[in-house]
Amino acid sequence: MTPNTPSLSVPKGLPVARPPGLPLEAWTPRGLYVHLPFCARRCPYCEFAVTPLRQDVERRYLAALALEAERRIPPAWRPTTLYLGGGTPAELTGEGVSRLVQILGPAAQGAREVTLEANPRTLLARKLGPLVAGLGVTRLSLGAQSFQAKLLAGLGRFHRAEDVTRAAVLAREHGLALSLDLIFAVPGQTSADLERDLDATLALEPAHVSLYNLTFEPGTAFDKRRLAGELVPQPEERQAELFDLARERLKAAGFLHYEISNFGRPGQLSLHNRLYWRNAGYLGLGNSAASHLKGERLSNHRDVADYASALERGELPIAEREHLDPDAKVRETAYLALRTSEGIVPERFERDTGHDPRVFFAREFARLCEIGVLQDRAGRIQLSGRGVSLADAVARELL
Repeated sequence: MTPNTPSLSVPKGLPVARPPGLPLEAWTPRGLYVHLPFCARRCPYCEFAVTPLRQDVERRYLAALALEAERRIPPAWRPTTLYLGGGTPAELTGEGVSRLVQILGPAAQGAREVTLEANPRTLLARKLGPLVAGLGVTRLSLGAQSFQAKLLAGLGRFHRAEDVTRAAVLAREHGLALSLDLIFAVPGQTSADLERDLDATLALEPAHVSLYNLTFEPGTAFDKRRLAGELVPQPEERQAELFDLARERLKAAGFLHYEISNFGRPGQLSLHNRLYWRNAGYLGLGNSAASHLKGERLSNHRDVADYASALERGELPIAEREHLDPDAKVRETAYLALRTSEGIVPERFERDTGHDPRVFFAREFARLCEIGVLQDRAGRIQLSGRGVSLADAVARELL
């Protein structure tokens, strides 16, 4: 990614964005995210924009997605990464898979990394094969969450541990790198429970693991139960202990802890997510999808019907637009960089933003280093071990 390549144009129908304020805002976007909202059912902790799969809704949605792709993807643009998220993209019907390949196939040509999210219970070879052949899928991200029946039931998941194993075998048969999602700090979860989940995870020899702390997002079924006193979150200090346990186990197994929630084998780090953490540009298609183009953040309509209706009327499905001022953008770039193991590399940061981070954040860095959550050494500014557990507090200080 270089600062002098031509920029992906702002979609027709939107006011032209203000001139980029930071060098990184002039880069050509390299990532394409496509949201497929269909799920067999909504998990009680989920706040994502999802909807049950019905054939009529699927047809309408994919027709709208085709219209959006036609309007927003320049004919010659080829993203480096394509991420199919949701929802559960692999939940599409066979007809839907064929239509998706038809829509995205041209843009996917030559992509270095194509990631597909899937539910272990519903992933089928007859769907995975066409997606690999037609879109060049290279990575499979499975929502394992746990390998224990009691924790899966508590999380409202309907798959079983053996479904994860079956799906992992299917991934290998198709030559895909396997990424597993785990959730920790589930009410009632013990250290021994987490150890067992890590044992089962490592036994499948994944290339990548995402480790997520259970959160109680407003409006979710879990949050309503929390407010009613039916669910009690694990204490923060206990959450930190569980995270440290998992982090040390994965590092000992050879994984690089390259971002707060993500661990990868050498050479298997997620290229797509690293675009986000670099604060680089990307295009998002589908309901609720976000884009970062020419320094502006654009968000599509969250509701599937609203999204489709806008495109059927000949409009773009943009619901929100935001342009951060240069100061806020510099702070955001620093926060995202500190989420990664690389941290802030001053020379790169100055090239990306036009600011020396040690000068721009002189007061904040001094305070954060003094209290031991930040360290400045070997030419990098990084979170300390303690700082990793307090990343949200560090973010508030910087933002």
